[in-house]
Amino acid sequence: MDIVTDRVIVWLGGIATRPIANVTADTDLLDAGVLDSIEILNLISYIEEVFNIAVPVDEFVPDNFRTPGAIAALVGRLREPTA
Repeated sequence: MDIVTDRVIVWLGGIATRPIANVTADTDLLDAGVLDSIEILNLISYIEEVFNIAVPVDEFVPDNFRTPGAIAALVGRLREPTA
């Protein structure tokens, strides 16, 4: 796993209202009930602050927050320099 995925998993461990064991990069956070709409907003605030990015509203789609790996991919895309 990469550092972004690791940090997301650690953050999830601190907020999980329905804890799940052995969260991996592929764990479906939405189906498991770990993230709801409020927690997604909290997660967005966290990643914006920690990774110094802005998450555009058009990126607020479930697939971007379904797994820790998807969240890390979103952060990676947003951290890439624009041409």
